[in-house]
Amino acid sequence: MFPMVLRETRMKIMCQVYRPENLRFLYARMQSTIALVFLFAITVGTALSAVQSPAEYFSIWGLSPAYVQKQFGDVTERDEFSLSSTEFQLVVRILDRFQGAPNQWRQEWAGSSVAFKSSQAKECQEQCRSVRMRGHITEVIKVAGPENVPLITNSKDLFAVQLQLDNAEKVWVVVPDIPVGLPVDTNLHEKGGATVILLHVPDLAFNAGNERPILAVASRLNWWPQTPFGRIGMDYGLFASVDDGTPLKASEADAFYASLSASTRQNEIPNGPLIDNTSLVSLLDPASDWLRLHRGDQIVLHGTVRRITKVLVESARDQDRLGSDHYWEIFVFVATPLLQIGDDFQDTYPIVYCCTELPEGLPIGEQVNEPVEIAGFIFKRYRYVTRRSDRQKNGPGNGRPQESPLLIGKSPSWLPTKQPLQLPGGMTWLPVLTALALIGWIMKGFFQSRRRSRLTETLPDQIQLP
Repeated sequence: MFPMVLRETRMKIMCQVYRPENLRFLYARMQSTIALVFLFAITVGTALSAVQSPAEYFSIWGLSPAYVQKQFGDVTERDEFSLSSTEFQLVVRILDRFQGAPNQWRQEWAGSSVAFKSSQAKECQEQCRSVRMRGHITEVIKVAGPENVPLITNSKDLFAVQLQLDNAEKVWVVVPDIPVGLPVDTNLHEKGGATVILLHVPDLAFNAGNERPILAVASRLNWWPQTPFGRIGMDYGLFASVDDGTPLKASEADAFYASLSASTRQNEIPNGPLIDNTSLVSLLDPASDWLRLHRGDQIVLHGTVRRITKVLVESARDQDRLGSDHYWEIFVFVATPLLQIGDDFQDTYPIVYCCTELPEGLPIGEQVNEPVEIAGFIFKRYRYVTRRSDRQKNGPGNGRPQESPLLIGKSPSWLPTKQPLQLPGGMTWLPVLTALALIGWIMKGFFQSRRRSRLTETLPDQIQLP
């Protein structure tokens, strides 16, 4: 009896639910819900894609320009630059929020940046507008973080860089890091700059009686050292984004295309000596720190081209910066001292050379065998996969990862092929020459075996080109 009552009750409820007027109500309610969800998604997406001004963005995080201007008033009045624990944490917060902003926003802010003018400094600070500064680096100070700051912000030390602008204005720019090779705690006169956010601008304009500097913050520093690469326009501050032991990454695009662009102004290959064997082995050794410390240096090498590939540049922004829609990637095998690679020995090693031009008539493609001289600027240790299988790790048929130095330059110099030796009339000298060549070959092998370079870690095997 009781189960029958339950079934009848269930039937009545279902009849009520599935009556036409109730079905129309449920359908309309479902459509309304879907429409609200869709509208919410569009609203949120539009809000996220809309570019906020820097002032709006920082104000949301409690870092309004007026608040920041007030908090850093004491810093510029000190005889020597320093940051209190509170000031240090505030700078770290600003840097963290700036670097955490969407890439699209930061690109828009950089695109709308203005060149520094003293008369507009106050206005730019109040608008939190990006300002481009150029001048000379006169001093770099390492600012150690207070003991409690790493626990709160997970930050490391900061660097304060004093810029003497072209109009004699002095600015302290706080950055999270400085380029490798820039001296600290010494008097300098290095060409530099930064795209900054002004933290504090003194009330009075700069003049002979008021030398209080401006305080600013930047995500990185520009530095054009007096090196062959720096003199033709390469900003060494861009090298901060370069990672060794990896393929080319999107985060390295600015540094890579800036290097290629600067190399178009490279002069003819210098007449100086080739890189010495000790430096060459250090350049090739993945365990050595030599490449990182010499990044941007120009070196000259002789070698044999094995492959030349045309690489298309897809991004319109990178094409504009490079002034071309392509560049060339060249694999050059250079002679080395006898190297022990695992259980094997070899006396050549591949270098990757990227350039913007080729000599007229130089063959291109997969099967090239031409002698060249290259003057390249050291960019990174480049990782790629070869066609040679790695049976130990990846199994048969899979490529083996390899690393080679990646150099950047304008163009290789195609060396003339050596002409065969012309013997005197008749063949009377042939036996003598053959004997001398045999003796020379034996002596060369003997001396090379005594010059084996013992690396601290095994170098990659000699590659087969990918």
